[in-house]
Order: sequence, then C-alpha cells, then structure tokens
Amino acid sequence: MTALRPAVVCADVDATERFGARLGAALARGMLISLEGPLGAGKTTLVRGIAAGAGADPLTVKSPTFVLHHVYPGARLRLHHLDLYRLGPGASLDTLDLDAQLDDGAVVMEWGDLGALDRWAPIRVAASIEDPHTRRFTLLSEGVPGGVRDAWAAQP
Repeated sequence: MTALRPAVVCADVDATERFGARLGAALARGMLISLEGPLGAGKTTLVRGIAAGAGADPLTVKSPTFVLHHVYPGARLRLHHLDLYRLGPGASLDTLDLDAQLDDGAVVMEWGDLGALDRWAPIRVAASIEDPHTRRFTLLSEGVPGGVRDAWAAQP
C-alpha cells in the first residue's frame, strides 16, 4: 500500500518516543493502531511513547510477543498493547476480544498485518530501519482521525 502522508523519520530512540507521545495524546477510546515492520524497526519503542501520550508509565511498556497482551492504565486513556507475531500469518483474533478492548480504551497491535483487522478500521503504520539508529514510520491508512493526522504532521 502507498504512503498517504510523508513519512516521519526519527533519528534516535528519544525522537521515536516523542513521536509516539504525540500519537498517544491524539488517541481516543475505540481507536486501533496496527504496526507492521521487521524485528528491530522500533515498534515497541513507538508504543512506549504512545503509552506516555495516553498518560501511562512508559517504563512499564514491554514487548507482548510472548504474552500477547499488556494493559497500560493511563491518566487519560487505557492502552491495550497486543502482538500477533507468535500467532503467525492468518492469526485468529477471536480469543483477543478486540471489541471489548476497544470499548475499554485504545489498542496498539504490533505485527497487525498478520491478522484480518479491516473490520476495526485500523490506523496502519509501517515501521522500517533506515540505519542502526534511525527509524521511518509511514502512515498507510485513509480516513485517519484529525488529531492523529495533526500528530503525524509535526516532525519529531
């Protein structure tokens, strides 16, 4: 899929977390962000920033690869952090109860491209590695809510 907005390039971990915090501040209950990209592309680092923007403690954010689901209660918004990597391509989402999670807060799903998420109209973001420190985030979705569009427009 083609990028719909200019990519956001983050020169280091701090820039990735700042960008994530802007996205997290723009999230609302019922929103789903699907992150895709290779291992090491900065997905969990971005989620750390998103959690901070939602008012949660970013130091509690860990990759949910082995447990599938973490919940970060935020002062502004509860954030559900999921990972489909271990479930593999064509992952069944039935046991994750995404509807209940979206009613409860916002969801960020790593490896979201491994599951059929279209029914939830995810905000799709591709992460890629530019060099050992630099990460590129590309918005792949149409119809992105205004606050998320604004957060995307402000470079880190």
